[in-house]
Amino acid sequence: MRDFIKFKVTELGLGDFMLIFEFLYRLALCIIAVIVGYIIFKLLSGMLKKAIRRKGSTKKTDTILTLCTSILRYFMYFCVFCQFLLIFGISPASILAVAGVGSVALGLGAQHFVEDIISGLFILLEDQYEVGDVIKIEGYEGTVEAIGLKTTKLRNYNGDVYIIPNGEIKIVTNSCKEFNRALLEISVAYESDMDRVYEVLEDELETAWKSENEEERLGGIIAKPQILGITDLGDSAITIRMSIDCEPGKQWEIERKLRLRIKKRFDREDIVIPYPQRVVYIRKEE
Repeated sequence: MRDFIKFKVTELGLGDFMLIFEFLYRLALCIIAVIVGYIIFKLLSGMLKKAIRRKGSTKKTDTILTLCTSILRYFMYFCVFCQFLLIFGISPASILAVAGVGSVALGLGAQHFVEDIISGLFILLEDQYEVGDVIKIEGYEGTVEAIGLKTTKLRNYNGDVYIIPNGEIKIVTNSCKEFNRALLEISVAYESDMDRVYEVLEDELETAWKSENEEERLGGIIAKPQILGITDLGDSAITIRMSIDCEPGKQWEIERKLRLRIKKRFDREDIVIPYPQRVVYIRKEE
């Protein structure tokens, strides 16, 4: 009797050991599948990058690259998941059959996911924006770093990254389509000779547009700059507005450089850029 009980306990312990061993074995296979999938993804994405950028790197090629990488990543997720099912003895066909029966519930739960993917496809088909464009989405502004089927990544000037689901994108302001317009406002004192001020501004704008000296000419200006005229008669200054059509994304650089050049030119011409001031009249009582 003792020998029988001892045999049963030993047999039970061995079975438990075999179950634990089998579980660890399958878990190890899953880890290997993840590592192999990661290596395959890196190899395929590297080959894809070389193939797409063979003719150079542009906004269009960068956009296509991020999209294809996103599709490849989701495809690898699906393959690794199917491999997990096979390792644990579950047929992927049976999972698909169950999913077909519960398609209504699955559709309700994944409607936002499907909406993001459809919106991402329309963004790419309509060419609303590309990688490298400066855009504003729902109050978030920055440079497009990646466009995926599900999300769009923006990086603002502080280095923060915004990850926005494509399905939530309703209105997009793109600052990099065809051309941009730099609007520059300069204030001068009321005592200034306005004819002389206009001559100086026209000369500086002409030099920046098509000077023969490359150091004086500002790259990125695509049309003759215009002085729109006086836009404000302030308390202490007269404001003059100028318009400069330029290449996409160049407007901020051109504005900064023109402000510096106009300031130096005004200093040489003794044209005053005023600071806030107030005239006080003192009344004497008799």
